[in-house]
Amino acid sequence: MLWYKGWLETRYRLLFCIGWATVFLALVHPAHTTPMPLGAKGSVFSVVMLSCPMVVLVGCAMLGGSGVVTQPTLQAAKGLHGSTLYTLSLPVSRVRLLAVRASVGWLEIIGLVSLLCVSLWVLAPALRTVATPLQVVKYAATIIACGSMLYGVSVLLATFLDDQWRTWGAMGIGVGLWWLCGYAKVPEATNIFRAMREGSPLMAHAMPWGAMGFSVAMGVALVIAAAKVVQAREY
Repeated sequence: MLWYKGWLETRYRLLFCIGWATVFLALVHPAHTTPMPLGAKGSVFSVVMLSCPMVVLVGCAMLGGSGVVTQPTLQAAKGLHGSTLYTLSLPVSRVRLLAVRASVGWLEIIGLVSLLCVSLWVLAPALRTVATPLQVVKYAATIIACGSMLYGVSVLLATFLDDQWRTWGAMGIGVGLWWLCGYAKVPEATNIFRAMREGSPLMAHAMPWGAMGFSVAMGVALVIAAAKVVQAREY
């Protein structure tokens, strides 16, 4: 029941994220309908390198921990929402509720990234001339792994912020990290945005294992911290 309830409370957020991804796909299709010479790296990559990290950032902010502090979908409300009272009355622990909500959102992120990468492959002939299907799969795995830390930030914020402020807070932190990774001397092993862009398998033709491992480890640590917070607030 918790899984179904989590889906009902995040489905419109997922639809919003798909719409956001569609905007980037609309930029790819009409401008890049002519295949490029083998090995060329044209403007299509500038779109790919921007669209996927941006969609993941927005997706993690929208879906990470959504519903832990239950509120109406995509709305701000004062006081306790009726669904919040219902959630608190369920015979489940807050840790279990957090785990289910985080899992539902993470599966939605995986589906969103997979759909985006497949759509890019279908709609951009220029991408097909310079990247194999295996490289696109590796790129999707890189995006998902590097988004783990952003997702963990959103889950942690969900333990003490309402959904509206959690979303904006997660986006703000994500943009701040993007700026830091772009303009500060951040080691490549911790630069998740470089790994999603110029250091990705599509551009560097190698897996950024260091950044991926760092992001996954940080994501797990942040989710564990979130579990400790909700466990301390159990009643």
